[in-house]
Amino acid sequence: MSRGTNLFVAFSISIIIWIITLFLSTGYVKEITKSIPTYALILYFSYALFKVGGDLAQLKDYPEEAQSLQKEVEQAKRFYQEKGLKL
Repeated sequence: MSRGTNLFVAFSISIIIWIITLFLSTGYVKEITKSIPTYALILYFSYALFKVGGDLAQLKDYPEEAQSLQKEVEQAKRFYQEKGLKL
């Protein structure tokens, strides 16, 4: 199965279990069950922030792409100098 299919199945099973628990529980368990989606969202966004932050902290250097970009910059400079633009 693909990653999306696995995610959909896991999410569906979690929702079904949550709904069953919500309707069958009483007392403080019901109160806790009501707050589970909020905690799930907080955990998801925390994970997303740490993932993005970690990827930014491990910024990789690509020397081939840097050289290619530098060549393109030089070509652009020559092109605009030929057109009369002072850089």
